[in-house]
Amino acid sequence: MELLRIISMFMVVMLHTNFWALGEPTLDMCRHEAMKASAQFLVESIAIVSVNCFIFISGWFSIKLTFRGVANLIFLVVFYNLLIYFVFFGLGLIDFDLRRFIAHCYFLPYYWFVTCYLALYLLSPILNKFIDNSDQNLARNTILIFVGLDVIIGWWFNELQFNRGHSLLHFMVVYLIARYIRVFGGRLFNFNKKYDLLIYLLITLLTPIVIMVCSQVSPSLWGIYDRLLRYNSPLVMLASIYFSLYFTKMKFKSTAVNFIGASCFAVYLIHTDALMRGYVKDYCQRLFANNDIFVYSIVITLLIIGLFVVAVLVDQLRKWLWSRIQVFFPPTVKAK
Repeated sequence: MELLRIISMFMVVMLHTNFWALGEPTLDMCRHEAMKASAQFLVESIAIVSVNCFIFISGWFSIKLTFRGVANLIFLVVFYNLLIYFVFFGLGLIDFDLRRFIAHCYFLPYYWFVTCYLALYLLSPILNKFIDNSDQNLARNTILIFVGLDVIIGWWFNELQFNRGHSLLHFMVVYLIARYIRVFGGRLFNFNKKYDLLIYLLITLLTPIVIMVCSQVSPSLWGIYDRLLRYNSPLVMLASIYFSLYFTKMKFKSTAVNFIGASCFAVYLIHTDALMRGYVKDYCQRLFANNDIFVYSIVITLLIIGLFVVAVLVDQLRKWLWSRIQVFFPPTVKAK
């Protein structure tokens, strides 16, 4: 599953160099620059499963809540916040300001994923106990209720509290689905892995086709793209589940993959840092405006690989520091 973790993080950066940095294609762009618009929708469709896959991995293996684990997660985020702040200061890109420094250390407003994942981490013993102590019918029916809330109220009725799947409830839904599949299984989840991949590919390829067709037929139908490309879209959730299941059925072991996978989160923290975001967006926009989509894709792919290399190397320092201070945090104190 570490390979899935790496691919998912690669996809996260793809998302952030696509709609997040460039903006969403307009209806006019769909009609007059169809190639660029189609490419953007395809990339978004390929990569939109990434966050769900991360949570699926956590649910599949079951989070084991400990005080040391919480401290490690917080230390991980604070380490990169401080590192990037002082790099910017050292390069003369910012002046040192105590208030700004303290605000930068307070990471929760900047990282929606970290906030939701930290909450999920703290709630994981309750979710684990529910699955472990429930019979299959109770677990299935309860998850269906949660899915109904997430999809019907959050996705269909677009209630802001659900935030397009950027929410704790959605994380809980994906986590519980993964735990349910791991514990109870079922015929729907026991397909040959090639069919798991096929389901993901069909959803991924059909989504941009539907969006582009709608853009040519009617302006009112074109708005469907916003519905189809959300974390809590039923199709995205389905694609995420089967893409994840494909990797659960792979017999693949690699020391190098495990080594890189252990530092994947550093990739996210570096390129989404509050100080880095403006530079990332500005560079992507200039690159996209001055090149065709093929050149843009090649350059961005190489830069993402470079980001992985830098993140993995820097993370060795973070892991070394944590190995020295983790003794101050109890390793065996678990939530009851």
